Amino acid sequence: MSSPPTKLANRVLRLNVGFVLKEGIGYSRDFPFDEAAVTVADDLTVSDLRGNVNLTRTPQGLYAQGLLRAKVAQSCARCLADMQQPVTSRLGELYHYPPESAPPDSLTVGDDHYLDLTPTVREEFLLSIPMQPLCRPDCRGLCPQCGANWNDGPCDCPAEDRDPRWSGLLDLLDPDKEPPAN
Repeated sequence: MSSPPTKLANRVLRLNVGFVLKEGIGYSRDFPFDEAAVTVADDLTVSDLRGNVNLTRTPQGLYAQGLLRAKVAQSCARCLADMQQPVTSRLGELYHYPPESAPPDSLTVGDDHYLDLTPTVREEFLLSIPMQPLCRPDCRGLCPQCGANWNDGPCDCPAEDRDPRWSGLLDLLDPDKEPPAN
């Protein structure tokens, strides 16, 4: 089975906003997103990109506000199973226009009247990926001896040998064992 074609972000997340810039202050326009797969950057490809971005004309340029959701292919940190990790990008950015009048290090709309959301969306998506993604909250992980996935059931490995020096503390963890009498 072949994978669906992936659209480049420079076509999907790069918006022609010339008509919005020509409108008066307060003019607003929604840009909906509904894409099967998008390469946001060389290091990030997402699937099921959905959401809406609203652009409002301001005296300084355009205010972009919206929410984009997608999924990123990941591996579970405990059991190594392939999974689709949901990611979110919440936009609330001012893009200055014309770019010459923008403060240093601010976001701008290009002279070509294109607004590129790619850097902001990429950053937000990457920040929303957990450091240790889990396929499910109660993932049991892998057996350290044979590598069997404990989510599929127990393996045939013998119970681990415990260091006798820890036996006093380990007994405290056993709910069936009575505490020692004082």
